[in-house]
Amino acid sequence: MSDVEEQYDGGYDGGGYDGGNEYGNEYGNEFTETEHEGYFSSLGNSFAGVCFGLVMFIGAFPLLWWNEGRAVDFYQAVQEGRDNLVTVRSTSIDPFNEGKLVYLTGEARPTENLTDPDFGVDVFLKTKLERSISSYQWYENKRTEKKKTSTGGTTTTTTYSYNKRWVDYYVDSSQFRKNNGYDNPPWPFQDETFLSDVTVGAFDLPQDMVDSFPMDSTSDITFDVNEIPAATKTAYPNPAQTYGNDGFYFGTTSNAQVGHTIVKFKAASGGTVSVIAQQSGSTFVPWEATSGASISRIEFGIVSSDTMFENALAESKLLTKILRFVGALIMIIGIATILNPLAVASDIIPCVGECVGAAIGIVSFLLGGFLSLLVIGIAWVANRPVFLGVGVAGAAVIGYLIYVGVQKKRTRSREMKFNQEAPKDLELERD
Repeated sequence: MSDVEEQYDGGYDGGGYDGGNEYGNEYGNEFTETEHEGYFSSLGNSFAGVCFGLVMFIGAFPLLWWNEGRAVDFYQAVQEGRDNLVTVRSTSIDPFNEGKLVYLTGEARPTENLTDPDFGVDVFLKTKLERSISSYQWYENKRTEKKKTSTGGTTTTTTYSYNKRWVDYYVDSSQFRKNNGYDNPPWPFQDETFLSDVTVGAFDLPQDMVDSFPMDSTSDITFDVNEIPAATKTAYPNPAQTYGNDGFYFGTTSNAQVGHTIVKFKAASGGTVSVIAQQSGSTFVPWEATSGASISRIEFGIVSSDTMFENALAESKLLTKILRFVGALIMIIGIATILNPLAVASDIIPCVGECVGAAIGIVSFLLGGFLSLLVIGIAWVANRPVFLGVGVAGAAVIGYLIYVGVQKKRTRSREMKFNQEAPKDLELERD
């Protein structure tokens, strides 16, 4: 059970109890809350966390196993893709290649102009138009510090501070711990991307490929405040003005105030691209290999198919390493959470709880690391039939050799025992 201690300070502006906590020590845009948790309450919470730790610990095993299988499936897909790849011309579509994995290069060209109807921005012969919004808003910072008491409990001090900054997403001030005076106006519009229909010779590029086009380093978009629709101007309480060569600024002064908004625009052009994907009519779809993994790639410039396959493998290897680390980390945290009640139970004795907690950290790291490597190793072998077969055959040969050696040793032991006992039997017969 949590105990709340009320603190008053010259900077405290009232408030009292709230959710079992207390307000106190408020200075300007900062205040603190302190919560006292007793020994048995801390112990109960630690046991409640064991279930969460078990979920993490158990969940790490299938994640690590799946990751190794995913890596092998994609490697096999790339090798199968190399064997079945058909190089085609972008200038015409051959129905004979329908459903096949094809490789082509050509010039990506947009077929239409793009418009953002909310802000009246038009771009000509661009493959993509991207709108990004940032606003000057109140932002809540939270800092928590926990200290263990001499009676085995815990004192948690949480400091909340509020400042204003430019943020590229909406900050919901209604979720602030204390939002008196820290109100952010709503966003009438969000980020949005507009895509053109793009062709490469006789082929149409799918939207996901168009969306991967890099933005131009410089903008040649023209911005006119007079082109902004009246509904958009009404939605923003502040007047609009152009913001350099990037977009619009909705604000009353040069000094930023809460609610001031910057709307930026970027565009992407076409250019030479290289594509590896399955031909489907006049467009492309991911090609699925017998392993279940799929291939669909676009790169800019004239890139050979071999290089594109190698790039795909490099990305897959990087993802494999990242997921191995994530899986191992989840397992370590899960073990530490499961063992945490031991540290909390030891807190009743000063200094012992910290020592037990440190020991749990070391044990969790070593055990989690060992189990992760074990799962990765077994999954690595199990997903490679050749290595698995060689390993099983090698184990069988080693087992057989051990068995033969043991049998020979037993036979020699019997012969030696017989040779030692035979002279004694002869002497007994002579007597």
